Amino acid sequence: MGPFERSFHFLARRRGILPVALAVLLGLAVAGAVQVSLAEDIFALLPADEPRVAETRLALDRYRGLERIVIALEADSEGTLAAAVDEADESLRKLHGVKSVVSRVDRAAQEDFFNEYAGKAPLLFDADLERQLAPRLNRAYFAGQLQRYLDEQAGSEGISVASRFRQDPFGLDELVYQRVAHLNGGFRGRIDGKGRILSDDGRFAVLFVEADFASSDTGRGREFMEELAQALPGNVTCHVIGAHRSSVDNAVVLRRDMHLTIATSIVAITLLFLVVFRSLTPIVLPLLSVGFGFLMALGAQGWLRGELSAITMGFSAVLLGIAVDYSIHLIATFGSESGERPERARAAIAHVGRPAFVAALTTIAAVFMLRFSNFDGLHQLAEMAIAGIAGALVFALLAGPQLLRVAGPKARAAHALRSALQVVSAWRRAVGRGMIVIPLLLTIGLFMFARNVAFDGDVMNLDGKSAQTRESETLVQQAFGQETLSRTLLVSGGDNLEAALRENDLNARVLQRVNIPHEGLSWVLPARSTQRENLARWRSFWSDTRIGSLKTEMAAARAKRPDTGDEIGFSEDMIEQRFAELFAAVRVATPPAELDAGSLKKKPMWALLSSYVSEGERTYVGSTATLEPARVPELRAAATSAIVLNKGGFVARMVQFIQGDLLLMGGLSLTLVVLVLALTFRSARDVLIALVPVAGGMIWTLGLMSLLGISFNIINTLVTVFIAGLGIDYGIFFVQTWRGSKDAPEADRRLSHAGAGVVVAALTTLFGFGSLALANHPALFSVGVTTAIGVSSALLLTLFVVPTLLEMTAPKKPEPDAPARATRDTAVSPEAGNDEA
Repeated sequence: MGPFERSFHFLARRRGILPVALAVLLGLAVAGAVQVSLAEDIFALLPADEPRVAETRLALDRYRGLERIVIALEADSEGTLAAAVDEADESLRKLHGVKSVVSRVDRAAQEDFFNEYAGKAPLLFDADLERQLAPRLNRAYFAGQLQRYLDEQAGSEGISVASRFRQDPFGLDELVYQRVAHLNGGFRGRIDGKGRILSDDGRFAVLFVEADFASSDTGRGREFMEELAQALPGNVTCHVIGAHRSSVDNAVVLRRDMHLTIATSIVAITLLFLVVFRSLTPIVLPLLSVGFGFLMALGAQGWLRGELSAITMGFSAVLLGIAVDYSIHLIATFGSESGERPERARAAIAHVGRPAFVAALTTIAAVFMLRFSNFDGLHQLAEMAIAGIAGALVFALLAGPQLLRVAGPKARAAHALRSALQVVSAWRRAVGRGMIVIPLLLTIGLFMFARNVAFDGDVMNLDGKSAQTRESETLVQQAFGQETLSRTLLVSGGDNLEAALRENDLNARVLQRVNIPHEGLSWVLPARSTQRENLARWRSFWSDTRIGSLKTEMAAARAKRPDTGDEIGFSEDMIEQRFAELFAAVRVATPPAELDAGSLKKKPMWALLSSYVSEGERTYVGSTATLEPARVPELRAAATSAIVLNKGGFVARMVQFIQGDLLLMGGLSLTLVVLVLALTFRSARDVLIALVPVAGGMIWTLGLMSLLGISFNIINTLVTVFIAGLGIDYGIFFVQTWRGSKDAPEADRRLSHAGAGVVVAALTTLFGFGSLALANHPALFSVGVTTAIGVSSALLLTLFVVPTLLEMTAPKKPEPDAPARATRDTAVSPEAGNDEA
């Protein structure tokens, strides 16, 4: 009598011990579970010590300009579009939840900017402005400006034209004004007469809305998006994009998918148990077992950590799907046996106990390797899965048989499934070695494809945004510049706005030095210390030699009067007199008043600048840059004080982590599992055969994913651990069952028990987690497809290859003599004995 049978008899005699022990464990688990607080943060899954993750998280948390809602209105008529912008602006300002609306660079702000920045070129004279100005200081440019002056002075604005020409013939203020035209948060286009931001073709206008709640608040977000849709004009096409829109899309599709997949799973699993066991009562034990395990997992997290990622909890539930198999094997064996309930319960635990324990031990060993992952969320996932699997196993092996003594499927309830498996087994034996050759050739072929499976580290590809939102994003990108939504963000911080502006200026100089195009507040609002440095650069630039050379160039320029065609110019003596204001400005005898951020915040023009600033406990200023992902490391090395957020670089780094984790965890898990199996079986042959479902299943999964064009990502990478755990369990159940059989007929009978349990467990998994393949959400779909492929592969290899290898390579089981066989068959054969429950 084995230890599991002894525990069965002990608990049957002393019935009070098990309920008390379970009650104590449940009490401790509940006490820990109530301490758990859920954190809905995808960054909890990512490596916390990785600088790029920390920077991205900080940028998203602190630089709230990334969370603005972008509304693009589309119409064929520019007049219709202009009216729609005005209507939307008025409606949105009345909408509950709207903190601010920017629909235009309004006239007051533009005039305010022109007035404030007239003559301020010396304070903004950085390296970029110097490069723009230097090519203008020549005879050809001045001649062109002189011709323009002559052409325009005859018009109604002749006096103002003449004044502007004398004050600024080289367009110093114009260069400054041009900078503000680019401060639309990366949205390229043009500004109409009333400040509306339009696309170059005039078909789109854009508005920016800042909500007073975070995009992660999807409950409020759903209500807000519904109200926003009603507030927008109905005579134009409206495109709404941004973090809030994406979050709501994800929440909606997840809810719809979960309703579909849960309903599908419940119906399919219910039908499965009805068909196999002809009753629904067998489903209670697996639910109690996995429920007990999940509560133990939550309780352990409550006592160990206190905080749990909601995402981690969801995937720990997936891993706990492995644990449900132990009670399913118990029920399948119980339902296949004949006799009274207590005897069938004893036979079931005798058959299932040891292989279930070994399978759980190897699964826990494999899951423990998640502790070595680069992803912090997997560390917590490992803790939950280990506690949950252990709890489910304890319940299944100790409480399960005791419950089956009083309830459970009738005798031989699973006889139809066993009979079907015996037919399959007979066909398998008839095929003979073909059962090895065919899967082997298939494995070799799929291995060739498995090497090319893709790794996708872009979490945006797991975004459940609707097709409409994706289409809107594409249209906005095309209308306002392809780089609009995919530029590199640099965030500079400081204790106050002035300090943050200074850091931003220093990082802008880095961008200038490494020749990376950028835009930001350093163009129009540098820190005061930077303004003084720019003034010094201006004075150094405008040396007496340069001024003298410029006068010579100006005196050599000529233009023609539009009315007479006469050629006109200025002598060098007249240049100083006619352009006195210009030379006074370049010599800066009296420096212009410095730009003060505190004062500008009180003026209308702050609407142009505020989207680059985020103020809280610390102040952050953002700049955007356009560069190839390959240059991001160069930028990080140069701009050491900035937070650099680049989608391409982030994705590449996550891909490296995923690839590294697959190799590291796969290698460590395999090593530990082999060690456990070697200590258990003490036979290299048995260890290798037990590993066939997991090794072959993984190769088949990778190969088929490659053939179907399905990439690995941070989500379905976790599923490989799940598939590996199932494959190990399936192989162990068959090998351990074979080893525990005394002779060939008993081996055949016990393998049919094991096969029934494996089939029901695999189908339960397929109907449960494989149903996620019906989901529209990319993350859920990837989990479902990967699970379906992996579980199906492991099941086929377990049913056809493992028993064939056992029969071909194992020593022949002895054939019992007829009287002994008859005695044993009378006692345990499902074909004889009492058929009642």
